[in-house]
Amino acid sequence: MFRRDLIAGALVALAFVVPAVHAEYVAYSVTDDGKNPLPEKIDDVDSAALVNVEWGPYKGPQKRIAVLKVENNTQQRAISVSYGGKEVSAEVATKGVPVNGIEAMMTDSLFRSGRFRVMERQKVDKVLKEQDLGASGRVSKPSAAKIGKVLGAETLVQAVVTEYAPDFEGKSGSLGALTDGLLGGLSIGSKKSLVAMNFRMFDAETGEVTFTKQVKAVVGKTSFGFGAVGWGDGGAAGGAFNSFSKTPIGRAVIACVNKGVFELVKEVGAQPAAGKIIKVSGNNVYVNLGGDSVSAGDTMTVKAQGEELVDPETGISLGAVESDVGKLQVAKTTEKFSIATVASKSGSFGRGDKVVADKSPEPLQFAENWDGPSGDSSSGGGSSQDSGGR
Repeated sequence: MFRRDLIAGALVALAFVVPAVHAEYVAYSVTDDGKNPLPEKIDDVDSAALVNVEWGPYKGPQKRIAVLKVENNTQQRAISVSYGGKEVSAEVATKGVPVNGIEAMMTDSLFRSGRFRVMERQKVDKVLKEQDLGASGRVSKPSAAKIGKVLGAETLVQAVVTEYAPDFEGKSGSLGALTDGLLGGLSIGSKKSLVAMNFRMFDAETGEVTFTKQVKAVVGKTSFGFGAVGWGDGGAAGGAFNSFSKTPIGRAVIACVNKGVFELVKEVGAQPAAGKIIKVSGNNVYVNLGGDSVSAGDTMTVKAQGEELVDPETGISLGAVESDVGKLQVAKTTEKFSIATVASKSGSFGRGDKVVADKSPEPLQFAENWDGPSGDSSSGGGSSQDSGGR
């Protein structure tokens, strides 16, 4: 009896000292030195350590997005690359900016994160032809078709390439304005590649810019080897970018894309699930949120929009005033939609009205500190001092 009590007491004591299992981190840097969770701020993480990014498992709500064509704002010419079953030569790195290749990488990284439902490019192109959308700001006329209504997309995402330098010397003068504070520890004569992009999010219905982040990646010869996850084999480009991904400029592009997608995940990751009412039938309300976003028993707030406010000078939609008009409780979920019942009602609502889940999303998990390796041997190691700001 005494022994049983002693063992039971020891097990209870052990339960207090065994650490709880940590939730999965948002993303990890994978190198020859191992797998290291990324911190919330990665501006100062060596870009070479961001070429191979593995996304943590995720089963929560997914943001419905459409990826717009990549824009090239550099002095380098933009080139189109046909990667249908053919490997892209590394010469692409010096001939120009492979905008459609960057789009393929971006789409693949967004999909691999598990936090987005990415719309097909063919559908996006078809809808965009029906709209009067400017290249900057995605301005639309009030009468234009709304991409959100046609595709079911909540958000548009776009990358704009702002710097693209496949090969430059340390302080030889070829960096121009980029030398100011960007590459503090760069040694003279060491060759690196630099890519800078601006990642933007737009409201799919109004065209309003909701988020913007400038990121930079500098990659040279590294002290550890890696293959580009997703582009070496089986990724969006079907292995076509295998050669390109082994060049410094290719690795800089991949690291820059991963950094941008990481920032997009941070932006949407802490938001509650939101959707639209499909139809109302008696006390049943059909909502376009599936079982990956809500569960039976969850409650949602219905937000009705008032009159759309359109700027009389520019024709840009400024949004509309939202008001809470009711509460729904989820009764049943399917893969793509849910059936809810009306829990309370203070106003009328119907098809197209917005619903927001009352349940708070799981918080994003980041490493407290960056313990990963420094992979840039050409500058003697250390951070590349990448910068970015919202």
